[in-house]
Amino acid sequence: MTTPIRFTRIVARLTVAAALGLSVTPCVVSPAFAEDAPNIDAIPASPELSAFVPEFYRQKQPITVAVNPEIAPVKFINEDGDVAGFAPDLISAAAKVLGLKIKFVQASFDSLIPGLAANRFDVLLSLGDFPSRHSKVTFIDYLNVGQTIVASSKRQMTLKSLDDLCGMQIALPRGTAPLQRANEVSNKCVADGKKAISIATYPDTNMTLMSLTNEASQAVWIDSPAANYNIKKFPEKYQAVFYYNLSSYGIGFGVDDNGKRLAHAFQQALIKLQKQGFYQSVMQKWGLPAKDGRPTFPVNDPQM
Repeated sequence: MTTPIRFTRIVARLTVAAALGLSVTPCVVSPAFAEDAPNIDAIPASPELSAFVPEFYRQKQPITVAVNPEIAPVKFINEDGDVAGFAPDLISAAAKVLGLKIKFVQASFDSLIPGLAANRFDVLLSLGDFPSRHSKVTFIDYLNVGQTIVASSKRQMTLKSLDDLCGMQIALPRGTAPLQRANEVSNKCVADGKKAISIATYPDTNMTLMSLTNEASQAVWIDSPAANYNIKKFPEKYQAVFYYNLSSYGIGFGVDDNGKRLAHAFQQALIKLQKQGFYQSVMQKWGLPAKDGRPTFPVNDPQM
């Protein structure tokens, strides 16, 4: 069972956007093959795998799953005001296998890891798996992702490398790993005698993209699933001008004994679902390419 985030969350996000002078449309994603999607509510619990769940979490139910729902079709708020997407489907199905109740709680990206460390959250859905985060998060990797530089379709822009960003105004979501890379590239620009990159950050991916529409930035640097979705949906607004492979998305768990044991339980549940064809079905449902899949759900293995 999952507890949805209702439409009031969207209202709050729209209010923030309005205060910043940005125009925004609620995210509506049509599953590619909704009629073929498996019924998560019908998934039976596995007593064998349920035994892997630490008693601490069994007693604590519902388990709190924190999510920054801004990367369609991986995780977003649908037109009914609920958390939806590929990752929510995965963890909801795994929870059913483990006989666990979960509750989605919306949180900003930069509050996810601190919230896990402070025990406000039990699970993080989801974030990039980087070795620098392994001391704070145990990852179950489920999807390979890259980074895409997106520009307005009205601009004549071609980038051969990230070095071509020198002197430009760019935007990134706040607290993300590529922000450090952007600063490194900017420092290299200066060292090479070129202009630094002007870097702005925004609360989430949607507002980062809006900076293009409002001409506050010349290009934005975002996760490839969000870039691909928005470029496909709004070709008159956005174009991809550069792409590079980065890491994997992972579902995050704690690094203490209970957290690692809970991660193992969810990993085994996901493997069971994969063997039953569920993983492939939800990849198709949300239009994600099979080549980006991580169907073995490795622990802390980002394939960078």
